[in-house]
Amino acid sequence: MEFNTSTGSGITPNPYAPQFSPAAATTTTTASTFSPDAPPFAPSPGPHAPPFAPSPVPHAPQTPQHHPEIFVDGHVPILDGSFNGSGDASVHYGHNSSGFEDGFHASDPNSQHHSGPHQEHSIMQGGRGISNPPVGNEEYHELHTIVADGGDRYGVSAVAFDLHQELLWMGNQGGHVTSYYGPGMQKYSSFQPLPVGTEMRQVLSIDNGVLLLGNNRMRCSERGGLTIFDFSGEDMHDMQVMTMVDPTTLLIGGHQDKVIEFDLNSGQQVNLLEVGDPGVAIFRHTNRFICCGDTSGQVTLRDMNTFKTEHILKAHSGSLSDFDVHGNLLVTAGFSTRRGSLAVDRFLMIYDLRVMRAMAPMQLSIDPMFLRFVPTYTPRIVAVSQAGQFQILDLAGVMTPASMAIHQLNTHGHMCMGFDISTSCEAFSFGDNGGLLHLWTDREEVLYNNYSSPTEFADHPEHLPAMSIVDPLTPLASIPMLYENCHGPLLSDWPEDCMKYVKRRMPPVDPEILASMKIVQFIGYAPNPRVKKRNQVPYRAKDLAITIPTSSTGPTSTVPESPGARGESPRWYMVPTRYRKVEIKYTKLGVDSFDFRHYNRTNFAGLETNIPNSYCNAMLQVLYFIEPLRCAAQSHLCEKEFCLTCELGFLFHMLDMSKGENCQASNFLRAFRTIPEASALGLVLGDHEEATGKVNLGRLIQSWNRFIVQQVHQDILEPKEEDSEKKEPEEPEPPKEVEKTPIEKMFSSEVTISSKCRCGKETTKETNSMVYGLNYPDISDPELKKKQYSFAEVLKSSMSSEQVTHAWCEDCNRYQPTTQSRKLKSLPDILSINCHLDSERDQLFWQAQEEVMKQKEGNSSKPSSSQSRTVRPCRYGTQCTRSDCKFSHGSQDKEQTPCRYGDMCTRPDCKFSHRSATERQQATVLSSAEILEMSLQEEAQAHWLPCGLKMALVDGHLKIEGLPEMEDVEKEKPSEEWAVYELTSSVCHVQESRLGGNLVAHIKGGIPYHKRKEGITATQWYLVNDFAIAPMDKLDAVQYGMAWKVPCVLYFSRKDLNKRHDCQIHNPISEKVLFPEASLSSRVLKRHITFQPLAAEEMPKDGDLVALDAEFVTLNQEEAELHSDGTRSTIKPSHMSVARITVIRGQGPQEGTPFIDDYISTQEQVVDYLTKFSGIKPGDLDANISSKHLTTLKSTYLKLRYLIDRGVKMVGHGLKKDFRVINLFVPKDQIVDTVLLFHLTNKRMMSLRFLAWYFLKLRIQSDTHDSIEDARTALQLHKKYKQLKDEQEPDEFHKTLRKMYEEGRKVGWKPPDE
Repeated sequence: MEFNTSTGSGITPNPYAPQFSPAAATTTTTASTFSPDAPPFAPSPGPHAPPFAPSPVPHAPQTPQHHPEIFVDGHVPILDGSFNGSGDASVHYGHNSSGFEDGFHASDPNSQHHSGPHQEHSIMQGGRGISNPPVGNEEYHELHTIVADGGDRYGVSAVAFDLHQELLWMGNQGGHVTSYYGPGMQKYSSFQPLPVGTEMRQVLSIDNGVLLLGNNRMRCSERGGLTIFDFSGEDMHDMQVMTMVDPTTLLIGGHQDKVIEFDLNSGQQVNLLEVGDPGVAIFRHTNRFICCGDTSGQVTLRDMNTFKTEHILKAHSGSLSDFDVHGNLLVTAGFSTRRGSLAVDRFLMIYDLRVMRAMAPMQLSIDPMFLRFVPTYTPRIVAVSQAGQFQILDLAGVMTPASMAIHQLNTHGHMCMGFDISTSCEAFSFGDNGGLLHLWTDREEVLYNNYSSPTEFADHPEHLPAMSIVDPLTPLASIPMLYENCHGPLLSDWPEDCMKYVKRRMPPVDPEILASMKIVQFIGYAPNPRVKKRNQVPYRAKDLAITIPTSSTGPTSTVPESPGARGESPRWYMVPTRYRKVEIKYTKLGVDSFDFRHYNRTNFAGLETNIPNSYCNAMLQVLYFIEPLRCAAQSHLCEKEFCLTCELGFLFHMLDMSKGENCQASNFLRAFRTIPEASALGLVLGDHEEATGKVNLGRLIQSWNRFIVQQVHQDILEPKEEDSEKKEPEEPEPPKEVEKTPIEKMFSSEVTISSKCRCGKETTKETNSMVYGLNYPDISDPELKKKQYSFAEVLKSSMSSEQVTHAWCEDCNRYQPTTQSRKLKSLPDILSINCHLDSERDQLFWQAQEEVMKQKEGNSSKPSSSQSRTVRPCRYGTQCTRSDCKFSHGSQDKEQTPCRYGDMCTRPDCKFSHRSATERQQATVLSSAEILEMSLQEEAQAHWLPCGLKMALVDGHLKIEGLPEMEDVEKEKPSEEWAVYELTSSVCHVQESRLGGNLVAHIKGGIPYHKRKEGITATQWYLVNDFAIAPMDKLDAVQYGMAWKVPCVLYFSRKDLNKRHDCQIHNPISEKVLFPEASLSSRVLKRHITFQPLAAEEMPKDGDLVALDAEFVTLNQEEAELHSDGTRSTIKPSHMSVARITVIRGQGPQEGTPFIDDYISTQEQVVDYLTKFSGIKPGDLDANISSKHLTTLKSTYLKLRYLIDRGVKMVGHGLKKDFRVINLFVPKDQIVDTVLLFHLTNKRMMSLRFLAWYFLKLRIQSDTHDSIEDARTALQLHKKYKQLKDEQEPDEFHKTLRKMYEEGRKVGWKPPDE
């Protein structure tokens, strides 16, 4: 049989390759071992052997076996490579197990059983076929060979194992991509990302999809095939390869002199890197270098950060076919120039990257075209030829039968075009230009990755329920229409004489809207509570009042609600208003006109939500209310620019100083986005992820909890280690025990982890655990759902768990099932728990335990403590129709009669129940199903989560007992043996399918916080929903119905926590922050310095006056939308960043002279420098080219904090916005704002430029703004104000302001032109 290599495969012949006769390209074999003297198959190169890698020159010619070309019914025959003595081959065509004619098998007619390593080769179409069992003593064997999608037209050009899921990806020469699931090669997805006929160059998997590279296009798709983004451009031509250098950065190279740096978060090209000719064809990277292979046969090692050339390895004189790098070894395969043409080197060039020298090359028996290290065994590498032969070599030089064996793929004479190894090293994949995909493994049950994420499969179609033809209650509308364009009447249409058109009455306005409505002239404005869908009014069964007689004398039955109303998810309507997601409504004045006090009437400060990654607001509030942690954070200060603990201390200081006013965590989140570990863990979200609501907030906040505890511990530990390194004692001191950080003292518990292999070897190691995750029992058995598990039992099994995992055993010299057990040696003072309720199975377990507790309480005759304390009034009052209602009603109890004043009642000793108008209205409009749901929620006093815990370590064994009620926790006292913990806070996920829901926190405010904020000694539970804070019932913190509220993080603290830790704040900010510091810019000269630092005698004191001005740049533009009526609403305000801060002296001989004039360096991209309004020009904030005094935001922030802590008064114009962007809280008595000094009530605010012209006769800001000029002008206006107040009576000063407004109106609020 002849195999034509130039047609039928979709491969373009290499113009640089020498031409061969067809007779030299017909030999193939299926033997598992191959003789080195056998003639290799010499096809034309494929995509992984691009035009610079021509076909190998054949060795000494041998007479190949020729077979007649056989065609049966237009099919191309497939041979199994087994020939009889006469040189003839038998080809059998048949039907596969599915009955289709695309299956066929090749067999030897002279033998009933094959004696080779493959007893039977399987050809499968679309993932169907027969697997090959392992035969003989070979380590790897063929498991499957299938015909890939489009294999009859195009050959395979790229194969890759998914790095995150159990998928194998295949791309062909026609631009089609197919993925196969698991070792069974079940087809998972198949789609066409590139134009038909465009070759797929590479497939690279990422966390949320795959990257697909073509000649001039790169597409990112979900694993199901949906496109995430598509990238092409003038720089995208003749692309060959791509690689990930970090989770968000991609490098794309090809046969051109530039490499594209691509940002996966923004989906945009961010940089072009020069590499020179002949470009890059192969990418590999280590921890130190990015290795680039090109067509000249050399490998260039470039720096990971700067991409500058560090070393050049000239591996081959002709060209390079492939190379791989692992650890300190780099191995190459390629071509050499012999007699004026290129020939394959049967040597592997090996380099040691530690010394950058070549080692002894290794000879092969095949022509290597592809190379891959086997990561499990460092010195082993797999070399593959295009003839389908591969060899597993030991680079250490150990010759074994396995390393000498040559394995042969069942390619049926086609060229091998792709090769990859799974991360678990249990599977090899090959693809050839005949459209076949081969899977070789070393076991039957193979895993591609050691720890794969679950693969999402399509939901099974739901079948319509059966309906009886005599059923009068099921609406006919539930049956879908079979014909879309059905013209004419239907059998179910009512005749005209039986119908009467009645207009529906307008439903009443929601009382919640009426209560919050503001009347402006004759129009009312109110926030939308979003309890109903837009432009839709649900039908109610009682409104329809349709009855159907069952018989002439029998009773009637009411028709149920419309199926549309029944199918609507009621979950979001069950969520109380205070738990729903709160959003800031923006106007042309920004957030200044938003009433935050409507959402927060306490003296505690909330956190705003208009900042990226503000999902962690709930956890920030939880950490703030831990008194020892708050004091430790506020006492910490280090020199690192982006230190989360420093920013956490600054944020806690703002929350402390604020009396109910809103705060922002912008500086903290700015530093958070720069932490590499946070990005690696997926904690830094992009704008698209937050807007779509597809992020699992519950899982995200639990990862954030584990990260922040460890990060704060590391931040506090690093300065101590640096101090210890600086001290060099003259005499060696005995080793001291390392002092624990405050975080370690609070959260850490010593744990002994024991690992025991099944061979009997046991190893132990000591570690510390700061956060624990709950592991729930499996209750898939219906009988187990009724079994009661206490929370203490689940917690104990999670903290001292025992599990079986795969781990490396030194004795067995391989990965073995290992039993790991945990044993606690100490108890933490704060028990941080991640609930891990991500799966539906675990949520059902928690819900089942709640039901068991309710049943147990219902069967108990003894009333619960909550029922014995108070009898709560029924929310439905006298309209309640439940016979078993446990709440009091006005008609039954005089003392529980609803109060006539409702919620407006202010009498502290009022004995009547209070019920709002909203609750009374809901009682009349809610359906029976919703009433039942809400009543069950109201009555659910039983809770599985205890209010406290008792823990002890007895003889090394952990004991935990639950304290169900708050009274039990208050009565229990700690002892030497038992530690008593109380629930102090929890974070829960309020689920909503449309936007992903939101996170809220239940926090117990302790006595120290109420003393500082309220001036009283009390404890109270609060519901913290971003900037909405309200008191709550303590039972809400432990009750989770799982219908809409799912617990995520729990914090149990010792009752004597504050006594066990230092709760004093040691302010680390001293006058040293005002001392002169070096600029970040190396080009700043002495003449460029625009300020004079304070002398020792000028250090500020309480009551001193300084003037301040700040300039800003824009990081993100404002997002707004235009409505059909022409109005404009702001969706998201512009994101500003401070760029320059100037502070000048307000008194003394050098009054008006700046002592701070800092330009703030930023690592974020600036979209608008606002030069006309800020005076900042491109390059001023770049440390490489700036001539300004450049410093960090943290350095300037500390200077301002010191001035505020010393009681210095700040004079400026529009300081409220300045301090908001700087993220600094300043007490009102320390702010002197000139925009308010010269302002009349209900009048517009006057600009600094106009005030300077009117009062000072100065013209400022003519061309651009200068912060020094603006600060001096504000200081002069303040003096002018004091002068006018001293010289004039109040009425006269008022008249002066009125004249100013009249003059401003005449000149258009701007100084007239000269």
